[in-house]
Order: sequence, then C-alpha cells, then structure tokens
Amino acid sequence: MTKKQFQAESKRLLEMMINSIYTQKEIFLRELISNASDAIDKMYYKALTDDSIRFEKDDYYIKIEFNKDKRTLTVEDTGIGMTEEELETHLGTIAKSGSLAFKNENEIKDGHDIIGQFGVGFYSAFMVADKLTVVSKSVDSDQAYKWESDGVDGYTIEPAEKDSVGTVITLTIKENTDEENYDEFLEEYRLKSIVKKYSDFIRYPIKMDVLERHKKEGSEDEWEEYTEEKTINSMVPIWRKNKNELTDEDYENFYKEKHYGFDKPLTHIHISVDGAVRYNSILYIPETIPFDYYSKNLKKG
Repeated sequence: MTKKQFQAESKRLLEMMINSIYTQKEIFLRELISNASDAIDKMYYKALTDDSIRFEKDDYYIKIEFNKDKRTLTVEDTGIGMTEEELETHLGTIAKSGSLAFKNENEIKDGHDIIGQFGVGFYSAFMVADKLTVVSKSVDSDQAYKWESDGVDGYTIEPAEKDSVGTVITLTIKENTDEENYDEFLEEYRLKSIVKKYSDFIRYPIKMDVLERHKKEGSEDEWEEYTEEKTINSMVPIWRKNKNELTDEDYENFYKEKHYGFDKPLTHIHISVDGAVRYNSILYIPETIPFDYYSKNLKKG
C-alpha cells in the first residue's frame, strides 16, 4: 500500500488551517457533523431521481461514540458514502468541496441547504487528532474503502469491510500537553455541550450513548448506572416551532444557551411573518443593559 502525498499547496494550507484558521478547537465537531448532514441530504436528493432508493427519514442519523481507553472519537453517518475516486478527490485535495460540486450539479429549490461548501472543515479534526481514519461505502458501489492520514505526511486508500452504506470517521485524539487538555473531547458532557452549542438544529438525529442513573429495584438509597442511546439535538429551531407548543422556560433556556449568560430576559416577542417576505424571529429584551450601551462609539485614550 503506497502512501500518497498531498499537493504542495494543500500541505501548506493544511498547516495554516490547523494553526490559524480556527481559533477554537471544539469547532472540529461542528464541521464533521455538518459534513455528515450533507451526506444524508445527498442521499435524499438521489432518492428523488432514483426509484430504487426509498428515503425513510427514520433510517438516517448521525452517531457519536468515544472510547477513553483507545483515545478515539467516532462520527458515523448513514448518508450517501464515498467511492474510492471520491475519497481521492474530496479528501486527497484540501479545499476541494464535494458538497459545493454537488450543489452546482443539482438545482436545489426545496429549502434543504447543503452546509459544507469550502472543503477545509474536515481537516480541522487534525487540531485535536494525531490520525484520521475514514471508512466509507458508497450507495453506488459494493466495495467499501478506507482513507487514513497522519496529517501533512500524506494519506493512504485501501479496500475495507463495511456492511452498510455510509461513512465512519475515527479520530485518534492527541495526548494532553502542558498547554492543551485534549481529554475533554472524550467526555460525554463536553461532547453534548458542543453539539448543543453548534449543531442543535441539524435536521437529522445526532445520537450518542448517554450514561444514566436510576434507583435499584427494591432499594431506597442505592443507585445503578446504565447506558442508553439518546438523541442529543433538538433538530427543529425554536423560532420555527409553533408558539403554542413552547413554554416560557423553553424561551429562557434558549436565551441562556445563545447569550451565554445567567440573566433572564424581561420578555420576548416571537414573530412569524408570511407574506411578500417570509421570516421567523424571536426578539428578547434583556434584564440587564449592556455595560457599553450608551458609549459604543466612545473612543478611549
């Protein structure tokens, strides 16, 4: 198996991206989830023109798994998958966006937007991982393939075993350093918070095995832990929900998540307009006036 090299300009772009394009390392998970969502969208569009494919939405999801002992984090999707040629094209050339090419080739009108368009987001995973392994099986192929890379040194592609169509991306998480704590990306609560912060409104379920507790049967003070697969994203933006199905607590929780504060809004106005212009919005009146409310244009010094 021969290791292939990234193009010279791609190597330089990869180095720059890992070190400077993204200021927050947690962004990598948002990028991988967006790519996974795009892969499912592509399957949806293919089903519109291919009678042999039935798109049952319940069959399509994104799954996040982590293993602290092996230091691996896995993002799996049940989307369209990639052939050997597509792995070479989309992952072998940095800034080559398969989603943008797909969008250009297909006229999309029904409100399903393809998210990833620039093509560098996948490589943001190298900010937290020493190695990336991608196993993918395309809907157009009976053979699965594995793409693997340690970063700027290059990548390999070889046949692999995979029963179902879709893609599994496995990150081998870096060891901690004096400056960086990479263990956080192997913690359930941290992964859930990143999904809630960046990917809560992805339209497909993002699933994860979550640790739960309940009282032992017949006991008043003994508890036992168990693991249960749960959907950790809401999928529908709060501003697109019917006002009648929302409570004041729902509005307050959304305010706290996006405002990153602990104050409660004095009030909110949920607006839905459907006319020459169509939009939905939520206007919040904060409890506390921003400290620079009367002096935003003040030039200090």
